Amino acid sequence: QSSQSLWNRLSVLLNLLPSAADLQESGLALCNEVKDILSGAELPDLKANLLLPEDVALRNLPPLKNAHKRFNFEQDRPIFSAVEEVSQGKSRISAQAAFTFLEVQPVLAAAEEARRNRLMRDMAQLRLQLEVSQLEGSLQQPKAQSAMSPYLVPDTQALCQHLAVVKQLATSGRFIIIIPRTVIDGLDFLKKENAGARDSIRYLEAEFKKGNRYIRCQKDVGKSFERHKLKRQDLDAWNLYKILDSCKQLTVSQGSGEDDTTGMVTIITGFQLEDPSTFSVPMQSAIQAAANASVEIKNVLEFYKQWKEMG
Repeated sequence: QSSQSLWNRLSVLLNLLPSAADLQESGLALCNEVKDILSGAELPDLKANLLLPEDVALRNLPPLKNAHKRFNFEQDRPIFSAVEEVSQGKSRISAQAAFTFLEVQPVLAAAEEARRNRLMRDMAQLRLQLEVSQLEGSLQQPKAQSAMSPYLVPDTQALCQHLAVVKQLATSGRFIIIIPRTVIDGLDFLKKENAGARDSIRYLEAEFKKGNRYIRCQKDVGKSFERHKLKRQDLDAWNLYKILDSCKQLTVSQGSGEDDTTGMVTIITGFQLEDPSTFSVPMQSAIQAAANASVEIKNVLEFYKQWKEMG
């Protein structure tokens, strides 16, 4: 049960091999013993008991114990040509068994795919958890600043408008800067007309390349509501929802689902947040959704000022 991918590949291999009928009609020069085996190869219970080199080599392998009961390992093994050995090996495989196995593959493939997806998701979360735990251990967090979120997620506006501030936060050794894929996409969209976007892209590429421990790119993980209609109507709100999805994924990977993750992540934005009523209704809803998820949203300059004041 733990080797489904092996069986999947084996079934494909077996069905690529020529059938017994193909071998009989191939005109190959085969000895009488092999011809006799081929003539009965399609029967459910193959009577062949000629030894192959593989049989001798694997004689004491426990999983093949029952299969080897019909063989007399003390008998002299006829000398076969390479072609005859291959033909006899193929004859060991009942065509009906191979096709029957292939017929059930869609069920096995679905189960294997689900298992693989679970495994990859779990591994991704464990890897992220290990990386963040290592980073947390290296954070230089004064006691006065311990109340500030260790994980900062800048939006596209924060990077375009205040890259110098984000750089200071990243080089302070006191925060981990998480860059969601949607933010990089936003910078890419703006780069033709916005010099700040181009500068941010160059900066991020350089940091990712050298493996900065305090600034990380977070790829989209799992499926979220794409909200295509919202993307057309209010791009800022859509981007905030996407960033919030990334924040949720980060907090989920760090907690058991029951732990309080309040204060763990802060979204730092270029938007002014003094009067939320000035935002569109979808944007206000996105801000409220962040509050409900215990994710703070702060203006990047205000956050920077608060950090400096706390010493």
